[in-house]
Amino acid sequence: MQPLPLNSTDQDLIAYVDQWAKFLEKEDYKAAWSFTEQAPSVGWTPELIEKVIKSYGDALPTQKATFIGKPTDISQRKEVTRWPQKRPRGIGDIWYDVNIDGYASDLTATFYILEKNGGLVIELDDIHVM
Repeated sequence: MQPLPLNSTDQDLIAYVDQWAKFLEKEDYKAAWSFTEQAPSVGWTPELIEKVIKSYGDALPTQKATFIGKPTDISQRKEVTRWPQKRPRGIGDIWYDVNIDGYASDLTATFYILEKNGGLVIELDDIHVM
């Protein structure tokens, strides 16, 4: 991925992950996979991302992530946390709830924010039920 500027705001980082979610909505898992880096310990592939989305909840074969969610009593979490000190896994993280079939879900994608190549790089860590 092309690094984002070092001075990117939290809103810039969320907008970047929003674009990742739009690839999921189009079921373009290869584009979503290539849009971020991946935590080496997890072994993410486009096929694994698809499997996680398709096997969530009722696991309907037509189930897919959606960028826009219908209003419900559950709100979608999109949180950026910047750590006070740099850690081995970067300078912060992003927690992003994935909408499934147009509804907010408890399926959460987590990302690390890394300083790399003169900018900020978003690294997919996990997608799991919170």
